[in-house]
Amino acid sequence: MTTPGTEVPAVPHRADRRLRTAWLAGVCSGLSAHLGWPVLVLRLGFVLLAASMGVGVVVYLVLWLALPRATEVPRAPGLEAARRGGLRTQQATSRPPADLGALTAVGLVGAGLLWFVQSTGLGLPAQVFWPALALTAGLMLIWWQADHIPNRSMRGLTGWRRWFGPLLAHWSRIVVVVAGLVCLGTAIGLIVAVVPVASETVRTLLVLALVVGVLLLAAAPWIVRVRRSLAAVREEAMLADARADMAAHLHDSVLQTLALIQRQASDPKAVASLARRQERELRSWLYGEPTEAATVKGALVAAAAEVEDDHGVDVEIVVVGDRALDPQTRSLVQAAREAMVNAAKHAGVGKVDVYAELEDEAVEVFVRDRGRGFVLDEIPADRMGVRGSIIERLRRAGGSATIRTAPDEGTEVRLEMTR
Repeated sequence: MTTPGTEVPAVPHRADRRLRTAWLAGVCSGLSAHLGWPVLVLRLGFVLLAASMGVGVVVYLVLWLALPRATEVPRAPGLEAARRGGLRTQQATSRPPADLGALTAVGLVGAGLLWFVQSTGLGLPAQVFWPALALTAGLMLIWWQADHIPNRSMRGLTGWRRWFGPLLAHWSRIVVVVAGLVCLGTAIGLIVAVVPVASETVRTLLVLALVVGVLLLAAAPWIVRVRRSLAAVREEAMLADARADMAAHLHDSVLQTLALIQRQASDPKAVASLARRQERELRSWLYGEPTEAATVKGALVAAAAEVEDDHGVDVEIVVVGDRALDPQTRSLVQAAREAMVNAAKHAGVGKVDVYAELEDEAVEVFVRDRGRGFVLDEIPADRMGVRGSIIERLRRAGGSATIRTAPDEGTEVRLEMTR
């Protein structure tokens, strides 16, 4: 909670590409949201860099591949449930229109700077400029198509259809892809025409290398898109499996317990016992705790659960640390369980507190209640609950037990064991 006059620092947004507000690939829009800079300044900066030896074009294309597409903001669960139930129609999120004035101005500035740099001889040589221009145009046409194919067009497709089906789904996409391939072919032809070669064999190898390299560049965003789509599908499948497991567990445990509680609603003791048992089972399942006690902590928790179920009292247990269960600590756990049973049976309280500190060199367990208490010396010699099951048992295992009690002042049993 913040006090008046204080400001919470904003969490920096992860850099991505925002196609809804994009002029081309959303690189500048995403960087603007990430850096907090005006988007027009970034666009002008890329234009200036592009007019200077084509640096801006290379940087833009690299960011086009490296930055992921921005994910849509998830709907509220209630609205999503209403939409699935037909109670609310899904509203399409239309893309806001681009500012044609700003777009035209930036385009004219870029074209003018490019003409000025090239005409003054400060730019790229003609034998490099024109192939680079054709290559850039072809890549942008094909990459733009890969960006604007919706994910639903890729679902349900397998094999080669997943790779090429969405690109060939509409005639407009086919036209754009063909235009991009023509530009790429033109770039390859211009490069081969200006590069001196020693023989036809070298020319053929050069053409093959250029074709393979250009096709890989053209397919790069599509490959990245398909890989990210497959990763998203795997994540959705994992989430669906997790939801199914949770639903099955709730049906097998929680819902069955609720049915039992409903049948035994007239018995508060039985209802409380069922609720405590179900709480332990659910916590164990949620936090992945082992069902079999292999540690001192697990054994103490299991002993407290047994006492709760058998005697209908609430055992509040807190355990700090943990260590493996061995014969000595097993005796300590049995003594602690006997102390819990005595408190549940004779203290006349509804709750017993258990606190344990578990270290490698020492173990301490405290069992407390605020019940009626007793006088230790007045316990008959034939009663083994305190003397035999707690004090003597712990002494034989190499530990010690201390009992502090008095009538109407409750009881505290301290169990200690050191190596």
